[in-house]
Amino acid sequence: MLRLVAVLLLMVLGTVAVADQIVPVYVDGKRTNFTPAARVRDGKSYAPLRAISEALGAEVQWNEKSQMAAICRGNACASIRRSEGIVVDNQMLVPLRLLGETLGAKVKWDAGMRAVLINTSR
Repeated sequence: MLRLVAVLLLMVLGTVAVADQIVPVYVDGKRTNFTPAARVRDGKSYAPLRAISEALGAEVQWNEKSQMAAICRGNACASIRRSEGIVVDNQMLVPLRLLGETLGAKVKWDAGMRAVLINTSR
C-alpha cells in the first residue's frame, strides 16, 4: 500500500509544470519591453513574435491557413510554425535563438544577468 501511495505521489508531482521565468531581452544593448514579457520555458527563451521581429528590424507575415509566420530581415528569412512557439495571452511567442540566428543575429544567454543578449551587427 505504501508503495502505491509513493507511486501515485510521484505521478502527481511529476506532472506539475515549472513556472515560466520572466527574463529581460537586450537587442544591440537596449533593453526591450514586451507584452507579454519574454520568458524561459523548458530551457528555451521566447518573446512575442511581432515585437521581437520588429526589434530585430524584420518584417512579419502570418499565414493563417498554414499557421506559419514568415519573418524576413534583408535577405534572411525564417519560417516558424505555431507549434514551434508557445501561446501566452493569445499571442505567439517564438524561440529567440531560432529566430535571431536564422536572421543573422548573435544570440547569447548571460547567466550572470539572467538575460538574453542579441546583437544584430547593424
